[in-house]
Amino acid sequence: MRVLPYLIAPLYWLLARTWRISEAGPPEVLTRFVNRRGPAEPCLYAHWHGDELVLVGYYSFRKLVVLSSLSKDGTLMARTLELLGYLVFRGSSSRGGARGLIGMIRAVKEGHQGALAVDGPKGPIYEVKPGIVELAQRTGKPIVPVRARCDRAWYVPKAWNKSYLPKPFARVRVEYAAPIYTDANSEQKALCTAIKQELDKLPAQQN
Repeated sequence: MRVLPYLIAPLYWLLARTWRISEAGPPEVLTRFVNRRGPAEPCLYAHWHGDELVLVGYYSFRKLVVLSSLSKDGTLMARTLELLGYLVFRGSSSRGGARGLIGMIRAVKEGHQGALAVDGPKGPIYEVKPGIVELAQRTGKPIVPVRARCDRAWYVPKAWNKSYLPKPFARVRVEYAAPIYTDANSEQKALCTAIKQELDKLPAQQN
């Protein structure tokens, strides 16, 4: 188990380097938050769990702040993500979540961008949980919905999240919605609904 991240991370990174990636979204998002030519402003990316195997490669080595569960699989994932240039905090909606969220809040306030699989860690699929909203309210940073898709991929059999991994040299499209702004008085359930609506508007991977 301890050795696996050192095998997985470089192999995955090499695979991701072959992908032909393009981006789309509102100019405000592409210039302020996704900017690859200069400083990017702090924000919180909200994505579905199924797009994670694509987005991990896309955001690697940008010092994004992410959350990984306290399970054995989470330990493997956490170390792999760290090797890929992420700042990882441990916790989930079911165990240790508060500790992980506090760490993320502190890092985002210090200027890092964050990302959360909003229907994780175990679903239900395409149901936005309130963690991303709480994180936005406590940091004052906008939520940016993001989805990914590609022209050819491997699919994880019977995965609850419909997870997939682009094949070598796949064409990958990463698409953003307009940022969603919050404040301390915003109603969490309404914001979760708004995030889901924006994610559902973005084109999805076709299995």
